[in-house]
Amino acid sequence: MPVEVTPSSLNELSELLRDCGSSKKTAELGGNFTKRAVGGEIAAADVVLSTRKLNQVLAYEPQDLTISVEAGITFRELRETLGANGQFLPLDPPFSDTATIGGIIASNGSGPPRRRYGTARDMVIGMKFVTVEGNTIQSGGMVVKNVTGLDMGKLMIGSFGTLACVAIVNFKIFPKPTLSLTCALSTRSLETALALRKEILSGVLQPNAIDLLNGDAARLGGVHLPESYSLLIEAGGNRATVERIEREFSELARHHAGTGFLALSQEQATSCWLGVQELTPAALAADAAMNVIRVSTIPSRIGDIFAAGSAGERARPVLVRAGNALGYIYCSGVEDARQCLDAARSQGLSAVVEYAPAGQKSALDQWVVSEPEFKVMRRLKDDLDPDHLLNPGRLFNRL
Repeated sequence: MPVEVTPSSLNELSELLRDCGSSKKTAELGGNFTKRAVGGEIAAADVVLSTRKLNQVLAYEPQDLTISVEAGITFRELRETLGANGQFLPLDPPFSDTATIGGIIASNGSGPPRRRYGTARDMVIGMKFVTVEGNTIQSGGMVVKNVTGLDMGKLMIGSFGTLACVAIVNFKIFPKPTLSLTCALSTRSLETALALRKEILSGVLQPNAIDLLNGDAARLGGVHLPESYSLLIEAGGNRATVERIEREFSELARHHAGTGFLALSQEQATSCWLGVQELTPAALAADAAMNVIRVSTIPSRIGDIFAAGSAGERARPVLVRAGNALGYIYCSGVEDARQCLDAARSQGLSAVVEYAPAGQKSALDQWVVSEPEFKVMRRLKDDLDPDHLLNPGRLFNRL
């Protein structure tokens, strides 16, 4: 049985990792371990190390729009701290109530607001992480514009804890919009939905979030939308801007036959976006055999993501971040997932298995990575974790 450890200070974290390195013990790193299903299969570890006791706000400058937190603080706790000052961190990742900041960074988690605000790479301005040798490395600082040079902290984002353990993260944060509007444009035609998306993103009034989901995805997330395809849009600003957005988007819907327009109340909007944000956790909870395939492409090929989701004439839940051409297909079982993967990759789309049940991940070719890319990642792994002790197998099922 692995030994479970929960350091409560940066020094203790360093000592525990140094001990792993010197005694060649493998370690599974995490916070609340909400995302064990994401990434590759983790080999059995000698030590399970959780950062959940490293959960303090270290520095918060509301006037400067910056905050520094330990990796074990949950996104919910951070959201509440910022919300008290009318500010927010627009990541909105899945598992947001229990996911820790360290886990969100390590898995590069994000949600609907990435259309307007980007991902963690756009919000992290500084970081401290601890290597398996017990060394604490600092990258960046507490100002939005740091000096140029190699930002080592960026390597930790999306590394799945295979390079080092994230300990402290500094973010730039944002004021909440004065007012916001959430509306849905729903249609039975995917082509109409894609045309609406193109017109909206080509216009002057730009949304903060714009997601396109089919009816199966809406039902899975508990989102009550009337038609087969719906564009869910969030925009913000002052009252005049919000009123203009509602007026123009409503008019846009009228110009496209068979398109309905629905402006949501604040209560409905909160429930709706939460359903979209937590769609993956809901899918995993509903089906123990669930595989989530992440597909990325260019905006003009968003329709191909839905086509891959219909491979074999099966109806599957599909959600697309319509401003970023990043989609999620929800498949029940290995064979279902393989069918979707093959369909997506045969069209030249980039497709990876983001979530899969434990014990079944090796049954699928989770990642397609070129040899030059893999060599770069292997070199980084060898430099920072030469004995491959940290989260072995979590990245590419090989690192």
